[in-house]
Amino acid sequence: MNAFSTVTLSALLAAGAAAGAAAQTQTQTSPDPSAASSPHQRQSTNTGANEAATSNRADPSAAASPHQQGAMKNSTKAETDSAVEAGSSPATFVKTATLDGMTEVEFGKLAVSKSSNSDVKRFAQKMVQDHGQANQQLAALARSKGLPVPTKLDAKHEAMLQELSAKSGAAFDSDYASHMAKAHTKAVALFEAASQSSDPDLAAFAKQTLPTLQQHEQLANNLNASVETRTASAPAKDK
Repeated sequence: MNAFSTVTLSALLAAGAAAGAAAQTQTQTSPDPSAASSPHQRQSTNTGANEAATSNRADPSAAASPHQQGAMKNSTKAETDSAVEAGSSPATFVKTATLDGMTEVEFGKLAVSKSSNSDVKRFAQKMVQDHGQANQQLAALARSKGLPVPTKLDAKHEAMLQELSAKSGAAFDSDYASHMAKAHTKAVALFEAASQSSDPDLAAFAKQTLPTLQQHEQLANNLNASVETRTASAPAKDK
């Protein structure tokens, strides 16, 4: 190899080494999201500002179950959080579950008598039967423990009943179906929390009742979707 070729080759090798060193230095000094020790930390490199803005708000993912994490679909977060909190206290669970259960029965009776939608009437009759039975079981269990059991609707639930009673036709069906979807989302969250109760008997009752409530929730969601579709497609004079 002649002297010119040797010099040229040496210069190229030196330039390549310098470029490689510069690239390595840049790589070491640039933040690399993939260098974080967890998926969350890698994501936080790009979302830190958004997380900082929401860090003071409660996180739905902190709920105790997948259902609670997704409960905002049919209910506000405040309502769901309230149901979970109520389920953690034996006395509060009994009060909340009883009032909600009695409301389901009264709403069901109203729907059976007022609705002309066969799907609504059939669902409502099932609510009267299932919630009526669950209410009796819970009342007997609570009284055996000396826990107070409501015997009539409070002002809040009575007002809800009166509001629904004032409606008719498609508006009644729509409001009833919407309420059932939201109410059962909260009911499942309530009973999931109660299934971890410090009272083993109430926990067992909650676990036993949960499958029925979960079925109700699915039926209520289907009914709500069906009623919404029917209402949207009905002539204006029928709405």
